[in-house]
Amino acid sequence: MKYLIAIPAYNEEKHIAGLLNSLSAITKDIIVIDDGSEDATYQVVKNAGISVIHQHHQGKGAALKTAFKYAIENDYEWVITMDADGQHDSQDVLNFVDAISRRDEGMIIIGSRMDNISSMPIVRRITNRFLSYLISRLIGSHIPDTQCGFRAINSKVIKNIFLETSHYDTESELLIKAGKAGYNISSIPVKTIYNDSQSHINKFLDTMRFIRLVWKTL
Repeated sequence: MKYLIAIPAYNEEKHIAGLLNSLSAITKDIIVIDDGSEDATYQVVKNAGISVIHQHHQGKGAALKTAFKYAIENDYEWVITMDADGQHDSQDVLNFVDAISRRDEGMIIIGSRMDNISSMPIVRRITNRFLSYLISRLIGSHIPDTQCGFRAINSKVIKNIFLETSHYDTESELLIKAGKAGYNISSIPVKTIYNDSQSHINKFLDTMRFIRLVWKTL
């Protein structure tokens, strides 16, 4: 079973080195997509000896699509996506690998942070629950944390789902289209490490993008 760790990154020079150091002890199959960072993210990744693709700033979804293209071209069976801000515990990768190896967890396995929400900011908690409820209703399958970027995706899904978006709505688009196409989606618990990283989400633009996505899928 061949899997790739894919990390979209934008201005994460402060946190990505520690993440890559931890991941390197687990696997060498790592690709970072530097989405036009204006800081030293690209050089930090290069110095760590990790494969990195630099592209003009287009959005998280565009970076994910670049990673998916790389995975298909290099014959990976699974892609495990992680955020670059250090809020995902690298050791949880092993839990994804275990779930993948059981081959009964579905074609998409998404991390859920909702088992322990005591330290989750209240606004994020409310938003996650609402969006998870909405997307779950759209696809007819319960997903407790649709907004988690820590997930494992089978390459068959990547090959067969055409993604039209390029920003934070891409992760939701993938779940909605995969669910409507009949692919099984499951969840496993993951830990969240809250640090001083800043969200790159544009509350107005990304909300409007999500509304447009949902409207198109009704």
